[in-house]
Amino acid sequence: MQTCSPGDGIIRAAVRGKPFFSVIINSYNYGRFIEEAIDSVLAQRFPLDEIEIIVVDDGSTDDTSVRTKKYADSIVYIFKENGGQASALNAGFAAARGEIIAFLDSDDYWHPSKLFEISGEFRRSPSVDFVYHYMDVVDNDRNLIDRLSFPDFGSGDFLEAYLRGRLPVFSPTSGMSFRKACLERIMPLAEEFRVFADIHMHYMLPFYIRGMSVIKKSLGYYRMHGGNLSGGNLLTAEKLGRERDIILRNMVHVESLAGSLGLDCRFLIQRLQAMSKIYGIYILRARGQRWAAFTAALRFNDFLPEDGPLYRLGRRTTLVIAAAVSPSLHLRLQRKYRIFRGIVSGGGRS
Repeated sequence: MQTCSPGDGIIRAAVRGKPFFSVIINSYNYGRFIEEAIDSVLAQRFPLDEIEIIVVDDGSTDDTSVRTKKYADSIVYIFKENGGQASALNAGFAAARGEIIAFLDSDDYWHPSKLFEISGEFRRSPSVDFVYHYMDVVDNDRNLIDRLSFPDFGSGDFLEAYLRGRLPVFSPTSGMSFRKACLERIMPLAEEFRVFADIHMHYMLPFYIRGMSVIKKSLGYYRMHGGNLSGGNLLTAEKLGRERDIILRNMVHVESLAGSLGLDCRFLIQRLQAMSKIYGIYILRARGQRWAAFTAALRFNDFLPEDGPLYRLGRRTTLVIAAAVSPSLHLRLQRKYRIFRGIVSGGGRS
């Protein structure tokens, strides 16, 4: 493969031929995790001579560069000035040569069968542009603390469903893989998304992909730790406010793109505005303003015409519960439910 040292910028070829997969690992001051991420790619049950590993060091000031030196013959190492997650993914994509692009955050890691199973989905149909999968959430000791499962967005006209307000719920960065020819239409990502670049991709995807597939197995491990820029173990007002801001900024991008394509997105915009109000309720509760949150939850009525009575009842009920209980209890209840649902549906991995 190739390595690019931060000092001299020299590019040296180390692997011949065009790889099937380009794995892009973005990292910023996660030296303590980077080796496990790289090792999980090298341990894949897929021919290593068909895998290109690109590590984008987004201006780390820790020991990331030192820890990656032992992989010099196995990775492309790119050091760049700190610019955030979207910037790092853009840099990795610009260097990628593979037919399929798979993203991996440096504090996460993969199940050994991940790329084998992903490759099967892409080879099954040439029109599948995007594959995602369930993920297990683990702590620093690899204990399971949550399970992320995602609905199948469907094989029909998902762009039409999206424009009518059905929001995409895909896996985070480490569970996303794309056909490069499709991703070329989406990249480069807007570099204002220093975090939550994966959410930005979620909102852009329905405009560009021909087909998608979800693998209902946990093929990756999302590590929850205190340093997560987009995660963390508490529902704080600051974190929730950051997530609401991401929704509002994506709304601007969605409306602009839909307008340039001549598409009617008014229902989608209404849904995103409703999500912003929902986050407002969560923020009130996180700030300790329980009565204000409870009142806002009872008054919430931002629904679309096609939202059925069960959906409306379910949404209001969850909002009232979120307003009534503490943020920490709300988070624990959500996690227990997701783990239970994942076990029942057979989405777990040993």
